[in-house]
Amino acid sequence: MSLIYAVLSVHLSCICLQISAIFTPDFNNWLIERFGRDVQTTLNSDKLAYNFFLQSLIRIRHQQKRVFLRGDLGDAGSFGGKAFRSERLHNQPVIFVHGVSDRARDKPFSAAKHFKENGYEWSELYGTTYANGAQGNPLQWTQYAMQCSYVKQVRALIVAVRLYTGRAVDVIAYSLGVPVSRKAILGGRCVDTGEDLGRPLTRFIDTFVGIAGPNHGISLQVAGVSIPGCLFSVLPVCNTQTGLYSGMCPAESAYLQDINSVQGYEAQNVFSIYSIADQLVGYTVCNKITTQVPGQRAEKVFQNENHDDTFYHSYEVQRQMVLNHIVV
Repeated sequence: MSLIYAVLSVHLSCICLQISAIFTPDFNNWLIERFGRDVQTTLNSDKLAYNFFLQSLIRIRHQQKRVFLRGDLGDAGSFGGKAFRSERLHNQPVIFVHGVSDRARDKPFSAAKHFKENGYEWSELYGTTYANGAQGNPLQWTQYAMQCSYVKQVRALIVAVRLYTGRAVDVIAYSLGVPVSRKAILGGRCVDTGEDLGRPLTRFIDTFVGIAGPNHGISLQVAGVSIPGCLFSVLPVCNTQTGLYSGMCPAESAYLQDINSVQGYEAQNVFSIYSIADQLVGYTVCNKITTQVPGQRAEKVFQNENHDDTFYHSYEVQRQMVLNHIVV
């Protein structure tokens, strides 16, 4: 079923997708045409309303979303878009969602380059940045959590790419980007703000790939010993509402309970990629393999890769999952 929509009203830079970064001019122009020219100049928060079909008739859901333009990331903030409006896509567009300490031009862009070298075009590869990256601090990841604004930004990109290309999309998410993306697709109410995101986007997503994602929390690996990473909720990343808290088993944060309460909503085809030797997310949390996506179709398991290398060394695995729905 085609995605039909009535109005996408935006008064902030590219529905917080940073059209002034390195989205192509055509994508920028499309966003301006759909959302109004003032998206390029408005630096204040305003409201985003988008309408889309989820059944056989138009179902309109209006949402107010507070988002802020960030110019500090420059060309590291985003990528993707057609060279010209009539360019035809030969593959389904792929949306890459980074981990907590990354930006779009870090790990996502490196994977996108592999896709580009193996049959994809830039018009089929997209990424944006939530949060602020590492900011030169190797422990910056401990200061982030899965707040509603991050979820809305990822959801907005999924909707925008779907409307812009007219194709079903694929989503490849890494690390904290996995639970963030899962909530973006699931919709419903944000656990921190209570905002209603709308209904699931499942039918518009062909394949979801979760790479090294902390779906049930984290278990740090130190000298071969597993140490509960979020047994206490002291750090922001471990808070009991929007964090990775997994205290006395089987306790989980409200956010993790929400995204794990149902299965199979991420896409028509759901895969995971993870490593038993992941030193940051770990392997099992409360006797659950935390990096598995509940209800997944299949998985790729590495034996000895660390957290980052699980992503770097799985480019072709990712491509085959979204392109052919197979594990190599």
